[in-house]
Amino acid sequence: MANLSPRPGVLGNRLAAHLLRRASFAVSKDRINAFAGMTATEAVETLLAIPPLVHPEGPINWMDGTTAWLTTGPYDNGPDTFMGRKRRAVWLWVVNEMLHDPSVRHKMALFWHSIFVTEEDRDWSEFDLFRLFQMYATGNIKTLACKVTLDNKMLRYLNNNNNRRDSPNENYAREFLELFTILKGPVQSTGDYTNYTEEDIKQAARVLTGFDDEGFDNKDPETGLSTGRAIYNRHHAGFKTFSAAFGNQTITGATDEADMYRELQDFVDMVFNQPETARAYVRRLYHFFVKDIISEEAEQTIIQPLADQLYNDAYHIENTLKTLLCSRHFYDEDDSNAKDEVIGGKLKSPLDYVLGAINLFDANKMGVLNNNVEHYDTTAQRFLYNHLEHIGFTFYPLSVEGYPGFFKAPNYSKFWFDQSTIAYRFRLPYALLEGKTVQNNRDIPFQVDLVPFFRDNFTNQEYADELVRQFLELTLPEMPQGERFDYFLQKLLGDLSPINWMFEWQGYLQSGNDESVKVALTDLFEAVVGSPEFQTF
Repeated sequence: MANLSPRPGVLGNRLAAHLLRRASFAVSKDRINAFAGMTATEAVETLLAIPPLVHPEGPINWMDGTTAWLTTGPYDNGPDTFMGRKRRAVWLWVVNEMLHDPSVRHKMALFWHSIFVTEEDRDWSEFDLFRLFQMYATGNIKTLACKVTLDNKMLRYLNNNNNRRDSPNENYAREFLELFTILKGPVQSTGDYTNYTEEDIKQAARVLTGFDDEGFDNKDPETGLSTGRAIYNRHHAGFKTFSAAFGNQTITGATDEADMYRELQDFVDMVFNQPETARAYVRRLYHFFVKDIISEEAEQTIIQPLADQLYNDAYHIENTLKTLLCSRHFYDEDDSNAKDEVIGGKLKSPLDYVLGAINLFDANKMGVLNNNVEHYDTTAQRFLYNHLEHIGFTFYPLSVEGYPGFFKAPNYSKFWFDQSTIAYRFRLPYALLEGKTVQNNRDIPFQVDLVPFFRDNFTNQEYADELVRQFLELTLPEMPQGERFDYFLQKLLGDLSPINWMFEWQGYLQSGNDESVKVALTDLFEAVVGSPEFQTF
């Protein structure tokens, strides 16, 4: 039976790799080996230890090589007049932080980015919103919801900057309930969605009147990030009474600008006081980290206990995340077959696929990013648009519903595969070998040093079957058996016999000439990284 009891004993390589693939982007042989000797609790606590950012100063201006314009200023508060280069610089900075983060922080930041959805905007506001997701990655969801509500980018995206006392705009209020927090339940009647009603949306919009976007220099004293402002003469100051879905609660209208923040907090508290809000977040956490489908059994024995924990912890998410990632259920060890449901049961998102491969094969050649600022120009354009986007990931979901591959029924992670992206996904092994983008073959600083990688990361390489076994253990969620293993072995050997492979490898070690072994290792690498199994985790 599905249960949340902690997994006992050390993880071993297979389960350590599973945890690292699901809960971080920093997957490597050394990290797998280190985590293999830890218990689940020790390993998850290690992932929950949040280190400093690599570049807390943010991206550096590639034109002068020094100015951290998003954290030190001064900033002109205008649009990006450099053909989008400043926005690309922000997202390359994010990619770099993801690649170097040994913790769970950036997986959780991506989780929040996938829920509190916005669109392309000014470079400074994109930086500030993602910094919020980094700061509150494993923190308090309720606090994050308040901060996001007042974020300049969000205020503009869902038009709350145009929400006035005399002409309420319901866009943000609607999405806050429908997509960001409690979510729709079954439709009971026209305008009644079980968890809230259309009248609740109207009342919520009135709570949110008068909050407007502001410039770069208006900082939240708690975060140091830019935030919106309260304008009282635009605010609906009356009482707001909600439906029976919220216990007919009445929120007292604010008396001045300072009191508008209290009224907003009362509204957020009311929404988060509903147990269904906790269940909504836990279900999405489960889809993101564990499985696409939630069974009836899992709903009762996994979702509900985790939701109770999250609710009782006042929406501090760290302990809930720890319970999930330490559980027997996460490692598929709560039934008689430990290889039938969870491990290898999801398709990798483009970020998991690409960033995971870069780290796994030690292919990152960017160096210290802010010492190599030219990457903010050419590498940003090529990696984000000629590479990641064609594999299926834009840094802005195409709708306010977010990335369908994370949370959308019925296909969930299968949404990452479609006719426009599948061919590019399967070009990744060739792109990694050549240091090219999957579209247009543009140079990017992500390339595998193939023969040194096999030389330095494995043992007994002269024995073909042992080398293939070690490589498959490192790269795939489950070890192929029988004919499938033989297929990969044959990709290495080609026309060689095992004894001839031994001679080839020994000859390479003695002479330093890797020409013949490189051909064989390339065939193996392309077969494995291009395999259906490598698409899963």
